[in-house]
Amino acid sequence: MNANSNKDSITGFLEKGYILLFALLPWSVERGFGDWNLMVPSEPLILLLGLGLALALVRRPSRFFIPARRPSRFLKPGRSLAIWIAWMGISAACSTMNTVSLKYWLVEAGHFWVFGVGMMLWPMLWRRVLPYFLFSMLGVVCYTIFHHSLYGFRADQAMLAPMPFFPDHTLYAAVLAILIFYGQIEWNGTDALARLLHKKGVKNGITVFLFVALLLSTCRAALLSSAFAAAVFAVFYFRKKYKYLAAGALLTGLLILLMAGSKVYNASSRDVSVLERLNRWDCAASMLAARPLTGFGPGTYQFQYLPFQQPEKMTRISVREPLAGRGPDTYGRGGGAHSEYWQAGAELGWPGLVLWLTLVCSSLWLGFRRAFLSPEKVSRGWALLTTLGLLTFFIHALANNFLHDARIAALVWGGVAYLLGINTKK
Repeated sequence: MNANSNKDSITGFLEKGYILLFALLPWSVERGFGDWNLMVPSEPLILLLGLGLALALVRRPSRFFIPARRPSRFLKPGRSLAIWIAWMGISAACSTMNTVSLKYWLVEAGHFWVFGVGMMLWPMLWRRVLPYFLFSMLGVVCYTIFHHSLYGFRADQAMLAPMPFFPDHTLYAAVLAILIFYGQIEWNGTDALARLLHKKGVKNGITVFLFVALLLSTCRAALLSSAFAAAVFAVFYFRKKYKYLAAGALLTGLLILLMAGSKVYNASSRDVSVLERLNRWDCAASMLAARPLTGFGPGTYQFQYLPFQQPEKMTRISVREPLAGRGPDTYGRGGGAHSEYWQAGAELGWPGLVLWLTLVCSSLWLGFRRAFLSPEKVSRGWALLTTLGLLTFFIHALANNFLHDARIAALVWGGVAYLLGINTKK
């Protein structure tokens, strides 16, 4: 599909709306409006785009649906995502906190509709709007590094440096890890940003800058996930001419990761953030055992895990009551399960956890399949880079949960939708 055929695929209004949204996503901040907390300006824009997309589909549906392709032997991630969102709605209906779950589910469904369905209907839009996100994020990175420098680049201040645009360094680092790989994709468009990214030196310079920012973030999970994705990239790059070198590089990389992970764990075994994660995961397991079918409801973990805490496993940052708000004084306290996997189990029950695992596996299966089978070398490269970006998130999600954030949702669901649009017919 040609990038210039937007008149036949998506209205100019929606395209401009997506560009504006992706440009403003990194700069969005959370604001309270009564009982609602909104990310401004991203969430109002998501609402408008969702309504506009629905209206466009109703008016001229034939212009939006891409041709059906032969079904994969494995569950398609698009189908898995739709079922997962549907199950989340069922869990919300059975929730222990209906209002909280309804709000949470509406946000998740909105992300699925705008970033998932919208990009599935017009896959080339993904490569059109990502440069705006990338360059906008570079501005946030510059702000964060400057903010961090005011405190002498102290490690303890790295956690707070991205505020107010990112609530903590883990979410900020997760976005950086994904963009390190996404940033090497060749983007669509003829505007100044796209032309700039067509220059290899510029793309490589941006990648190095993002990697330096990732190092300064001090987020261990993001660094380890990026290192593993880089090892996988080395295997793909050297697999034909230097297959033994590629196998050796992967083995060496895995050993280094295991040794580094072991050292990090040993050094962190008394780290309060690690101990608090163990406390949260233990609570999530108990919650899953207590309500195995539908869970406690989407968005309820931060309220319902409190009575499941065992005194001997609590830390100095554990809380006994839900926090009224987030800020530097409450950093690391309250919040989610610190794992997308455990949070899915606690909030959505065993069916939700199985659906989440299916979504993860089918997305990676699809991505690596596209990287092998796409007829064009360029498409194989784009598929590989997109999949590696997703891989960093799925690994990082073992230790943190941030899919509810629109920036992560845009990068993850948009990436999955883009993979669905790549042709593998030879």
